[in-house]
Amino acid sequence: MAFITQMLSDDAKISSKRFIGFSSFIMLIASWTANTFFGFDIKDQIIECFMYITVVGLGVTVAEKFSRK
Repeated sequence: MAFITQMLSDDAKISSKRFIGFSSFIMLIASWTANTFFGFDIKDQIIECFMYITVVGLGVTVAEKFSRK
């Protein structure tokens, strides 16, 4: 799918911050689903770590878009 539509960017540039943030988001959703619906024993600390990585990774990417150049 065109590498997730050029890694969700408006300038068609693949950024490592976006890749890490998006990958962390996918892992957050997968671990939450496994914990909630399938009974896997995933510690809440792991889910919180994925959450923090996602928030910081994608938050910095968004903040860069609105910063002055």
